[in-house]
Amino acid sequence: MATTTDGTASDETGAVDLTTRVRRRVLPALHRLKEPFGGYAICRQHPAEYVGTIRHGLDAVRTALADLAFESEPIASLKIHDDGRLSAGSWVRRESPLATWQLHVTLFRTDEGVVEVFAHREYSWLRHPYKHYTQAGWDVRGGVKRMRSLLSTHGVPFSIE
Repeated sequence: MATTTDGTASDETGAVDLTTRVRRRVLPALHRLKEPFGGYAICRQHPAEYVGTIRHGLDAVRTALADLAFESEPIASLKIHDDGRLSAGSWVRRESPLATWQLHVTLFRTDEGVVEVFAHREYSWLRHPYKHYTQAGWDVRGGVKRMRSLLSTHGVPFSIE
């Protein structure tokens, strides 16, 4: 796996996107400011949110998510995998900009260049910022089930490992 000049991982078709690079640089500092007050900007990725592994590079997965009406989400906290990897992107899908709920997807690139997908359903930060930030109503099981269904329905192959 190659690295970019800023030390972030790149895949066979290029570096993680600009949004992800900025989030990796800014959110650790923001986390240090928020943590003493009980806030956060970085958190561990919960293993129960694992949807599956897509055996394509990061660019192909991002394209598939865009085709499924997901949008890149720069506001999400930076997720850290149990093995120390940083998330390689955060995406959301909402029925409308002011929808109550959103499906939040987090991507992690593996050393083999494939992408692990994690998901949960949550209140949209656009409509319910406090509920979103406090993780009220977080639905891991429903988010994983919905994401697996979307991938299957739209012919995006994934494996559960």
